[in-house]
Amino acid sequence: MFMLPKTNRLILVATLAIGGLLSGCSGGEERAESPKQEQCETLLGAENVEAAMKATGGSDVEVSGTPQADVLADRLAREAKRWQKSDLLHTPYTACRMSAFEGDRIIGAIDVSVRWSVLSMRMMDTPQISRTWRRVNDSLFLAPEASPARMQLLAVCAVPGAIASQPSDLPLRFEVAAKDLRTELRWELLSTFARSVVEAMDCAKPPVIPSALPAAA
Repeated sequence: MFMLPKTNRLILVATLAIGGLLSGCSGGEERAESPKQEQCETLLGAENVEAAMKATGGSDVEVSGTPQADVLADRLAREAKRWQKSDLLHTPYTACRMSAFEGDRIIGAIDVSVRWSVLSMRMMDTPQISRTWRRVNDSLFLAPEASPARMQLLAVCAVPGAIASQPSDLPLRFEVAAKDLRTELRWELLSTFARSVVEAMDCAKPPVIPSALPAAA
């Protein structure tokens, strides 16, 4: 068997490595589809994701985040069980961040996230809060336009093992942030996401999340 001298073998390996890097960086190639995109479609609804990405104007999509409902539910439940009334800082969890590209330029983005809220259910009827939040039912409040391009949902979820005041003092806060989306599509993404996470959590009394956009919105 013919053997290259050690020096020549090193040169050959270096040449192949550089060639691979250059071919990977060459222009005109489409961005590889993220393995998380299918999980995001499961979490948010495949038709909803397709419609949202179409609205952003991009077919070349990069996906990041933690798009597994059971993983999000586990992290949220653990945080709730450790929570005390004096705790005001809550960890935000990005479920899906979908970035639409045109070449190397981002032309649109959709962020879907969840965290425990600093707003308690008792605060929802105050004049200042009620200007933004609308009551959907006893376990659900909606902020249709919390700020431009954002829609938020507050949902009661009693986590077994948490302190007694947790359901009313520590509701879940779901959010979809994306410009260029019509209100109905934001709601489809938001409500499907919230249902996916709530179903994965062991809420003592799950919140009722309607399929249709509430009339108050």
